[in-house]
Parts: sequence; C-alpha cells; structure tokens
Amino acid sequence: MAGVTGAGRRVQPALAAGLVALGLVGCNTLGLSRSPQGNGEMSNQYVDRGFRGDMLVSRMKPVRVRLQNGWQAAPTGTLHNSADLEAYNLDENMFLVVVGENRDAVSPGNIEEQANVYLQILKGGFDQVIANQARTGVERVSSFPAVQYEVRGSVSQRPVAYLHTTVEMGEEYYQVVVWTPDELRMANADAMRAVTQEFRDAQL
Repeated sequence: MAGVTGAGRRVQPALAAGLVALGLVGCNTLGLSRSPQGNGEMSNQYVDRGFRGDMLVSRMKPVRVRLQNGWQAAPTGTLHNSADLEAYNLDENMFLVVVGENRDAVSPGNIEEQANVYLQILKGGFDQVIANQARTGVERVSSFPAVQYEVRGSVSQRPVAYLHTTVEMGEEYYQVVVWTPDELRMANADAMRAVTQEFRDAQL
C-alpha cells in the first residue's frame, strides 16, 4: 500500500513480511513525503537513559517519547520507512510510529482538516473499514493542540485497531500512531493512550 501526501507525493510500503505475522499491518500509509531513511540501524533515533526513564529521541526532528515499561526502540524502517520515532511492545503486541511533516508541505488548513487528511490516507490502505472512526476527547498532547481518532480496519485480511493522533507543534504536524491487533484493542486501550501522551518536544 502507498499513501499520498497533501503535496501529492507517494510513500512506498515499508512493512517486512516477518513483522506482519506479529500484527504489524497497515501503518505504511501515514502521508509522509520525506525520503526513506531505513537501513536496519537506529539512524533516525537514539535512546537517552536518565533518572526519568528511557527517552526515545529523534535525530530528524526535535521530538521524543518516553518509553514506558515493556516498550523498546525499533530499528530504523522496521515499522515505517519515514518514521522520526518508532517503537514496540512485543509482549503486548503494540506498535508506535511518529512522523512529522512541515506545514508548508501540506495543503493549507487547520489541524482539524489536516487530521482528516491523514485519517483518509490511513483508511485508504484498509481492505475494509471495520467500524466508523471515533473522535476521542483528547485535545492536547504535552500541551500542544491535538486531534485524536480511534480507527479500526482490516489490512492484509488482518483486523487492526489504531489510535491516530495529529499534533500541531510549531511549524510541524506530527502523526503519533499506535496500533494493535483488533482483538486486543480493549485490553491495550489505556496503554495506547498513555504512550501517546508521552510524546513531547525534545527541547522541553
């Protein structure tokens, strides 16, 4: 599957066959336009270990996410070929990517409109939409404006549940996407929301 950005550029699929078996499906259409950085190493990010816990820090954008218990960094390009941050919790079968895009690279509009664009791109990669998208009550992530949706769809014949959050941070839009097999959506719902809230500006 490939996604198209607001600027009309196409993103190549990035999922490895071995990861599909782990439930990693459907997150290769996030609407990014930057060139792939994946080479099997962690060139896009690094782990900063400190007294506040492990922080996964992007080398590409000024953002980070705190890795809660069970979460670990994923090698570059494992989950998405243009991710700024990527991590997984294999014990709980949850996966996270963060992708940033400058506002100049997308169609003019506000965060609500851009969130809808990203959502349509994501759903365009589904074989089938399992349930209508549901807006959550989240309006901010780490003090920044945010729009969040729960989305469920079948990808490669596998039902997947996504928590898709668009965050406006300065001149950048970030997609913070967490997903899990659909049968685990209720069990993992709180953890998916929690890790999303750990996304923040690396300079704060």
